[in-house]
Amino acid sequence: MNLHKLILLLGMLASLGCSEMAFSQDTGTVRAQGQDVDLGRDDAAQDDDGAGGGKEIREPRQEMRKLIRDISKYSRQFKQNFVVMTQGGLDLLEKIDAVDSTRKSPANTFIRSLDGIVVPGLNFHPPLPGKTETSVNRKIRESLVLLTDLGKSRGLTIWVTDYAESIKAAEESIKINRSKGYVPFAAFGPGFLFNKIPTFPRRPIDENPGNIIGIKSVKNFLYLTDSSGYDRQENFVRALSNTNFDAIIVDVFHRGRKAFRKNSVRSMKFKKLGAQRLVLAYMNIGQADSFRYYWKDNWREGNPSFISSPALGNPDRYFVKYWHPDWKNIMTGNPNSYIFGIMAQGFDGVVLDGIDAFKFFEDG
Repeated sequence: MNLHKLILLLGMLASLGCSEMAFSQDTGTVRAQGQDVDLGRDDAAQDDDGAGGGKEIREPRQEMRKLIRDISKYSRQFKQNFVVMTQGGLDLLEKIDAVDSTRKSPANTFIRSLDGIVVPGLNFHPPLPGKTETSVNRKIRESLVLLTDLGKSRGLTIWVTDYAESIKAAEESIKINRSKGYVPFAAFGPGFLFNKIPTFPRRPIDENPGNIIGIKSVKNFLYLTDSSGYDRQENFVRALSNTNFDAIIVDVFHRGRKAFRKNSVRSMKFKKLGAQRLVLAYMNIGQADSFRYYWKDNWREGNPSFISSPALGNPDRYFVKYWHPDWKNIMTGNPNSYIFGIMAQGFDGVVLDGIDAFKFFEDG
C-alpha cells in the first residue's frame, strides 16, 4: 500500500471511529487560544491563482497567511483543540502599511489562527560556512526578539530551538529563553541535526509529572524530526517513551518513508512517568520534497505548474507556488489532504515549516 492510500485509509477510519474528530457544521468560526475566532475575513484581500496557475500573486506574505489560516480553520472543524504552530515566519506577525511602508501593525486575524511559534536560532544559529561562531548578531537578534515578544504579547506560546556549539552556549540559551518566558530547546553536536535525544541537559528543563492537555502548560519540548537512527517504528517509539518531555515534535513518516501507525502515535503521548503529553507533527507547506507520498514520478520544476525552483543545497526539495489551488488541495481542505491524514493518525497538532518561502517569491 502506498503512502497516499495509507493516508486516505487513515482518514476514512478516523471519520468512522474517532469521537474527537466529529464534523462541525459551523464554518464561520474556530476555537483558538480559548476564543471564538473569525477566520473568514482577509487582512488584505488578494485573488488566488486560477486553476491553471497563470496569474502571479501580488502579496506572497498575505498568501502564506491565508494558507496557514485555511489549515487552521479546516483542522479545527474536526478537532477543536488541534494545536497549530509555525516554525519561523515571524515577519508574518506584522502587516506593512500599503501607503507608508515604514508603518506596521499586528496581523491580528492571522495571529489568532495560531497557538504558537517555534523560533529557530533566536540566540544561537548554525555556524556559517567556514565559521565556528553561533551567536546571533546583536542587531538581528534585537529585531527577532521584538517580533517574538509581539507574538507572546498577543497570546502565542513561544518555543525556541537554539544551535549551541558547546554545553556552555546551551546553558546560556536555556537561561536567556527562560528569562523571556520562552520554552527552550538547545541542539548541539555535529551538524546540529534533530536526530537524537539530547544528552544535555540529562533531564528535561522543568521536568514535571503533570498531564499536558494544552500548549499553555508545556514547560519543555523535544524536537526529533529525523528518525533515521532507528531501524523500526517500535524502536523510535520506545526511545521517546523513555523520556519525560511535555511535548515532542516528530515527522509524520518514520525515516521519511512510512507513516507512523496510529497506535505508534498514541504510544508517543505518554511520558516515562505515565503522564500525558502533546505529540505534534512536522509538515512543510512552502516546499515539496521528492520523497513525500504526494510526489509523482513525472514531477519536476515547472511540472506541475506549482513546482518552482529547487531549494539551494537540497535538490530533493522544491519551492512551491503555495497559493496555487492544486497545492492547497494537497495540503488541506479535503479527506485526501496532508493535514487530514495527520489528524487521522492521532497527532495533537502540527508544526508548519516552509513558512519563509514567501521571501523566495518576494525576491524573485
